[in-house]
Amino acid sequence: MPFYKPQISFASVTKSTNAMILRKIIISFLLIYTYTCYSQIQRESGINLIGVNYYSIEYVFTDAFKQSRAWVVHEPAPGSVWNSGVEIPVDENGYPTVIPFDNGIDPPQIARAILFTDSNGHNPSGTYRLIVSGSGQVRVWGAATEAVYTTPIDVLIPVDATHGRVFIEIEESLQANPITDIKFILPEYVDNYQTEQFTTEILDFIEDFQTIRFMDWSETNFSENEIWSERTPKNNVTQAVEAGVAWEYVIDLCNTAQKNAWINIPHRADDNYISELATLFRDSLNPNLKIYIEYSNELWNATFTQYNETAVFAENLGYTGTQWERARKYTAKRSADIFHSFETVFQNNDRLIKVIPGRASNGNVTNEIIGYFNDPFYNPNQVTADAIAIAPYFGNGIGNTIGNNGQINTITVSEILDLLENELATAYDRMDQNKAVANTHNLELIAYEAGQHLVAQGTYQQNDILTAKLTQANRDPRMEGMYCQYINYWYETTQGGVLSFFSSHQPYGRFGSWGIKEYMDEEHTPKYDAITDCVFNHNTLSTESKTKAAISVFPNPIINTVNIDTLEKIKLLDVYTIEGKKMMTVKSTNKIDVAHLPSGIYILKAHTETTSINNVLIKK
Repeated sequence: MPFYKPQISFASVTKSTNAMILRKIIISFLLIYTYTCYSQIQRESGINLIGVNYYSIEYVFTDAFKQSRAWVVHEPAPGSVWNSGVEIPVDENGYPTVIPFDNGIDPPQIARAILFTDSNGHNPSGTYRLIVSGSGQVRVWGAATEAVYTTPIDVLIPVDATHGRVFIEIEESLQANPITDIKFILPEYVDNYQTEQFTTEILDFIEDFQTIRFMDWSETNFSENEIWSERTPKNNVTQAVEAGVAWEYVIDLCNTAQKNAWINIPHRADDNYISELATLFRDSLNPNLKIYIEYSNELWNATFTQYNETAVFAENLGYTGTQWERARKYTAKRSADIFHSFETVFQNNDRLIKVIPGRASNGNVTNEIIGYFNDPFYNPNQVTADAIAIAPYFGNGIGNTIGNNGQINTITVSEILDLLENELATAYDRMDQNKAVANTHNLELIAYEAGQHLVAQGTYQQNDILTAKLTQANRDPRMEGMYCQYINYWYETTQGGVLSFFSSHQPYGRFGSWGIKEYMDEEHTPKYDAITDCVFNHNTLSTESKTKAAISVFPNPIINTVNIDTLEKIKLLDVYTIEGKKMMTVKSTNKIDVAHLPSGIYILKAHTETTSINNVLIKK
């Protein structure tokens, strides 16, 4: 549906003798306008969630222990080494079967779990709830108030996030009734963690994206997963493991947030793994949601083991050519196998979006992979694909160029941003080249990753001065304008499909400045504001159809302050112009001051626990 801007003069309405009647007409019209003209997703977007790790600052689960590092094994004696490296026996969910553990060679060993590593104080402070089942003894220390407890327990524990990490030690676990369940509930969820498994913060963050890519959740790069039994169980002691997050949690998050799932199949996964995965998604994912299916990640990238290993797999099948040719042939062959398996399980293609992985920097590579995919030798079932996915980053190579030119100490942040802005043209050319390839094969062009690429490589990556300047450039307000230019070109000129940004929340440093926000408690960053203004605000104010709860707004028209009354507690209030520009955001309140806003018509979006409700405000 086209975006129609209503031609209404507030001044003419207020001067009319029938102002009240006309205002009611305007409100009725705008309510219809809000729920129709904003009901179309004009700019479909996705987000890559960062991996669930013990050092991640993205807190996904209301039970923080699901994101802990477990287990660091050591001797109980004071002053003993931090990690002895002794292997201890664990059950099917990763809990020690007995503590202390005595292998007859080393001194008896105990085990600790670690939470909130590298949080820099951004994890919540407050009263946590520690629940431990089984017979034993645990000690809590670090940022948590230190105490020793005999289990089973269910206690409240104060945590001061400014004091760093939290440590939970298993000092004793009886073999006859070992500790088999530990929960450490975030303060906001101590009473409702059983019904709320994901944090409000992550659900609010992903609300305006349509698709979630789980490449890092499933630890796709360097994956060693081959058979179905190697996947992470949902009941594992932690989800911060090398095998990645349990697929069940991927499905649960998508079902809870009503988002499409973009999944990456491990490059070693055997046929049974793929069939079991397809069956799990068919039976568990909401049938209204789509599934993007992609074989591994960047199989052309020699940095990752999947590139080398797929070339070997191809050679074992008798495929010829250079290493990179064999890798591309196997990419096409295995993509076809995976698509066929999912089609067989689902019995139709309605919910499947089958993705051919491309290479943004070289449209010829993308075209070559599709050529192999269309060849019956590699695709004997002649399954079809739906899309080509690329990562049209901008600014690749700038970090090393600065180093090679001897400019690390002299170049300014402003000059780095000038270089970055000049590189937008390169990204545009790559978008258009791959779009031409996609059009040739009647496929959609989508982006599996997108954004800036200001990172140095090799020895330059260790240079603190260069790192500081690159990270400062990512925080500069000019980045917002560049992101908007980049976004607009993708949707308007290239006419690409879903644009998946990389990535969600991640502090900046020598390995890159990938997060569109660095921490979850940040409300504004240049990248996130650009995505809000140039993606979200082109779409509906609510990305899904929701039941509208009752809301009362008064007075309306407004002079300075507006009161909001709803049947449910308000979590967040957003105020937009009628054109869709966000003017303000206020948390957890039923009264907001709008005195600073110019006279005009605004749309108020109230977020409650279960829905988002829109209303129209008229500011005198």
